[in-house]
Amino acid sequence: MRVNPFMVLAAFAADFGRLSPLLDPGVRQSLGDRLAELRAAGPDQEPAADRAARTLLDALPAEEAARLRRQDGGQGRFVGGSDSAQYEGFAAADLCMLVLDGNPMVGPVLGPVRERLLAQPASQWWRDADPRLIALSGEDGRRRLPLFQFEAGTMPWRIVLEVNTVLRADIDPWGAADWWLSRTTWWDGTPAGLLGRDRDAELLGAAQALAAVDGAGE
Repeated sequence: MRVNPFMVLAAFAADFGRLSPLLDPGVRQSLGDRLAELRAAGPDQEPAADRAARTLLDALPAEEAARLRRQDGGQGRFVGGSDSAQYEGFAAADLCMLVLDGNPMVGPVLGPVRERLLAQPASQWWRDADPRLIALSGEDGRRRLPLFQFEAGTMPWRIVLEVNTVLRADIDPWGAADWWLSRTTWWDGTPAGLLGRDRDAELLGAAQALAAVDGAGE
């Protein structure tokens, strides 16, 4: 029976942390090329998905490839039959984000957080944007700059750049965005809601306190 390639890619995404180190650099490059084709494909994505799945199945150890080839075995773990196929809440699009964008916000737990943050007003990334700004990307791979970061036009708030540096937004943009856009017990509202209200010292102090806690746990 022919294996659904979307399910193979979804199952690999679900176990990405364990399986990706099994691929040598050449295969990872080839996989990235195939996934880029899949992302760019029109309505008929199956040929591109099939090439990506074949790249994985041919490169993995036999027992791992066999596991990915198997269907649900009657356990109902696979859902869907085409580009909507999911494995334990992961889809082929999740693998595209992991491989092409280095985006960890995938799957049934982190995916909804990603969509919540991407639902906030944003503008497209531009070439000369300050690297201290938070940039987020979704299934299409395009980078977006949450608009709360800007005082006017393309001028960012100075305190945003300072706090983003403390929160290491260049390394963990999603964590930094979640901090800015989530309600907190520190204040009645979100940190982003305090911008322009003479609360810069409080914002910086709260970010430094969080960074100190995170640093102590490393």
